[in-house]
Amino acid sequence: MNKIDELIKQIKAADAILVGGGSGISDAAGMDFWYSADSPLFQKYFGDFYQKYHFNGLFQGYYNHFDSLEKNGLSF
Repeated sequence: MNKIDELIKQIKAADAILVGGGSGISDAAGMDFWYSADSPLFQKYFGDFYQKYHFNGLFQGYYNHFDSLEKNGLSF
């Protein structure tokens, strides 16, 4: 039995198949705002933050160290 036939056999015998993916899946779906402020989605939803803090993408904003909790949006 070759590898393809073995794979087909295992798939047919499986109760479930778990598929994992990284950031490439969201990028392929057009969600390109993680690393770039040039993204239309980033500008649409986070343009105000870009104007104020000049984050180059969502991850940079997420990991930014703000001066206070209020600036971080976490005032309690």
